[in-house]
Amino acid sequence: MARLNAKQMEVFVAVMTHGSITAAGQRLNVSQPAVSRMIERFEQEAGFVAFERRRGKLVPTPEAEIFFAEVTQVYRGLDYLNEVAREIGTTRRGYLRVGVFPAFAEGWITERITRYVAGREELLTSLEPMSTDSVIEAVSRQTIDLGIALRASDREGLRSEEINSSEIVCILPKGHRLTGRPLLQPADLSGEDFISMAAKVKARTSIDAVFDSSGVERRIRAETPWASTVCHMVAHGLGVGLVIHESALEFAHLGYHIAAFKPHIDYRAYLITSTARPLSTAAKGFRDMLLLDFDQAKKAPRASKRWPT
Repeated sequence: MARLNAKQMEVFVAVMTHGSITAAGQRLNVSQPAVSRMIERFEQEAGFVAFERRRGKLVPTPEAEIFFAEVTQVYRGLDYLNEVAREIGTTRRGYLRVGVFPAFAEGWITERITRYVAGREELLTSLEPMSTDSVIEAVSRQTIDLGIALRASDREGLRSEEINSSEIVCILPKGHRLTGRPLLQPADLSGEDFISMAAKVKARTSIDAVFDSSGVERRIRAETPWASTVCHMVAHGLGVGLVIHESALEFAHLGYHIAAFKPHIDYRAYLITSTARPLSTAAKGFRDMLLLDFDQAKKAPRASKRWPT
């Protein structure tokens, strides 16, 4: 039974490729006698004559040609596996699973994923909008690699890192009586038709608390967990709304007015990852990019707000 080793195979391939023992030896940086001995050993183990000498030249036998064709396929497979390994190591190949709360599940996350996957043609990404509780649960169960949530988690085995700090702004339909004001307060919206975030959305609790403490009543005309839906409803004149300023800017093309809102309502986003197992190279690279983005945003000078009108 043939038991060829890797060195014998390498010498055989070198002689087949370069056409002579001398050229093969130069390619492998070994002496000509050593190549000849390894070819003899190869033939003994393989059980067939690989080369014949004709007029001072080595001529591959038909058996050698058949074997070389098979070896070439194996080498191509090894080359492919080496390339896959390099791609995995450089995050150009893999599978990145991300869960994100609804307000960031459209433009915010899309811009960042698009930037991250550029040049990584074999990196497959899966993006799933989900509530903060679901994000934390999914990371804990390791059904997603990274989660982006509205609060930090104190669950054992999870790590929380702040990646965004934002604020709530007010959006008004075109022609609304308050569109000339750059800053609005709860009293300004007394009695207004209001498009609210859904009851289970964290921002809803913070917004309701502000109006309750001010003794201001609104007329809730609709509620939704999606900031994008609030923006569309306001643009269609159904009422006014309060949304995170990234969402307001993302859908400003719909034609509503944006105004600052006081008192300030924080809106923070956290990256949730598991400490129970190492992150994949692809997931670690995306995490590093998000943290770098946030660090640069904190260092950037604050520009004066000029909302679309």
